[in-house]
Amino acid sequence: MLKAKLTIVGIILIIIAANPFQAEAATQFSDVNSHWAKKEIMYLSDLNIIGGYPDGTFNPNEPITRSQASAMLIKALKIPLNEDTSIQFKDVAKDSPYYKILATVNEKGILRGNNGFMRPGEETSRAQMAAILRRAFDMPLDKQPTFIDVTPAHWAYQDINGIAKQRVAGGSNGKFMPKDAVTRAQFSAFLVRAMDDKMKLSNYRSYVSIKGKAIEQDGLLYSIAKDKDGYNQIIKENMETAKQEVLLKDEDIPRSPWDYSPLYLHNNTQLILYNNEIFIPYHSGDFAEADEVPYAYAVMKMNTNGQELKKMKEPSGSNFRNMFVWNDRIFYTDVDAENWNYLNRRIVQDNEKFVDSKLELYSTKMDGSSDKKKEYSFDARITFDVYSYSYGDGTPIEAGGENKSVLYDHSSIYYFNNKGIFKYSLLDKTTNKLSNVLAKDMNISDTQLVVTDLNGKKHILKK
Repeated sequence: MLKAKLTIVGIILIIIAANPFQAEAATQFSDVNSHWAKKEIMYLSDLNIIGGYPDGTFNPNEPITRSQASAMLIKALKIPLNEDTSIQFKDVAKDSPYYKILATVNEKGILRGNNGFMRPGEETSRAQMAAILRRAFDMPLDKQPTFIDVTPAHWAYQDINGIAKQRVAGGSNGKFMPKDAVTRAQFSAFLVRAMDDKMKLSNYRSYVSIKGKAIEQDGLLYSIAKDKDGYNQIIKENMETAKQEVLLKDEDIPRSPWDYSPLYLHNNTQLILYNNEIFIPYHSGDFAEADEVPYAYAVMKMNTNGQELKKMKEPSGSNFRNMFVWNDRIFYTDVDAENWNYLNRRIVQDNEKFVDSKLELYSTKMDGSSDKKKEYSFDARITFDVYSYSYGDGTPIEAGGENKSVLYDHSSIYYFNNKGIFKYSLLDKTTNKLSNVLAKDMNISDTQLVVTDLNGKKHILKK
């Protein structure tokens, strides 16, 4: 008889431990006093949304399962349980304490099963957590890149960006770590921030720049347009109301003392948007006395409201190209000063003169000069955007700042040379050859690389 009683008690303790969210009163946990998420854990405990284990612990660093996360959401959102017992799951019995909970979240589309399986005991990944919370609290999807390890190809890309934009989840060193399991403490913190605006993170920030001739962020479009006198300027347009605001006029651009009247802004000017700052690589106005070819490339930057315009001291110079901002560092390419092929702006760029140059990829802190590091070396074709054909012989004048043979995309660099097309990962510092195609141009989308070969034929490559 005693043995039977002990067995029954043991079973009850196992059930309680497996279902630790049946809280009826706020509890003080013995293992959260010095934990970073103590405030959030106790917030949920005070609302009777979470409970601990029979031994008085919360086990904050233990991974949370799909069924446990579902139970917390049901209580937090005060969703009535689905009483329909006709719902069938292949891996959840109808007498399970989680059956109604999982039937409810499945019906609401908050947490979905697959082929009849709900996988109740499976650990919840950070990517899954993002999708679950975004659906549960009806937060908007968001396409703006946020974390360096979550690309547009990731299935939860817009979910992760969405909860980050709402200041519900952050990362570490620019990473979100989408495959990592969510701990009970982490899920508690994310849930509290979704529930209470006063508990949200202080601000949103991205670690991935957006680069292009026209760039969009938060319903605003930044681009180059001509004024009534034909001078180029940077404008910001509200895409919903079509209202435009001039951020930078030609007359306000920082100029060099030489000021030989180059075209500072043009249709091929690339803008780089990083949080609330816009970086603009451009001809700054100097020239090389030997051949009177523009050589001084520099960067000006300003806030997205057009304020605090200034010319950066670095990066700059005749060889400076292909700038972007990634994980709070400025990246750009440079070459040896004696590389005449690269410096010669009048090089004829045709199929018969396929010339490569070795580029060095550098990174610096956000001031453009300190903590300069050499990141990578690679060969790329010498081919540039063009803005003018004003030389007497009709040869093109380079637009400046960009190789057509080099493309930055989220956390990768794509480039082509006389051996083919390559991809360099900034995350793991590896290089992959994508194709043997000899290219003269390339463009990129969220899922593919469109390459134009020397004969004008287009090739579609997976990123």
